[in-house]
Amino acid sequence: MELFDVKGCLSEEGLQALVGGQLDETQRLEAAEHLAYCDRCMDRYTALLTDDVLEQPPRSARGAVMGTIWIRLMQNTWGRAAVATVAAVLALTLWRAGTLEQILHTGQQLNTWLPQTTQQTEPELLGKPVNDKAPQQSTAPLGKPIEDKKQLTEKLSDALDALLHRSADTTEK
Repeated sequence: MELFDVKGCLSEEGLQALVGGQLDETQRLEAAEHLAYCDRCMDRYTALLTDDVLEQPPRSARGAVMGTIWIRLMQNTWGRAAVATVAAVLALTLWRAGTLEQILHTGQQLNTWLPQTTQQTEPELLGKPVNDKAPQQSTAPLGKPIEDKKQLTEKLSDALDALLHRSADTTEK
């Protein structure tokens, strides 16, 4: 008996022997390997199988599978909705309490306290190689000089006191 035909696919005799369980171990392994990559032979093989050869589950698994899918879908949906709700409530609470305004106002105050340290660069120098031996041509200061430390300390402490008093006033209301 020839297991394979001239084209390299399983012959009709080989398929019948495979379905009937008449192949030895080596032939079964060769047939299984061929069925793993040849869709045409796999279609022919499954067409030969009958309902009594295929194993039927004792009860329908559809209900259990669909139930599990539904539960996971609801968990994902309600979980996402809960996270979105908590985020919205937190944002509204911060907005109504005035905390967002205080944070933004404090950020603006910090920008006025901190020295400006931006460096001025001429556009014509951008993209050119750096010449370390050339003398520095820019005489512009790199930033505003810091005021004396006492004034800076006073400004910072005044702003923090104001912030603390405002937050204490909003929590008392």
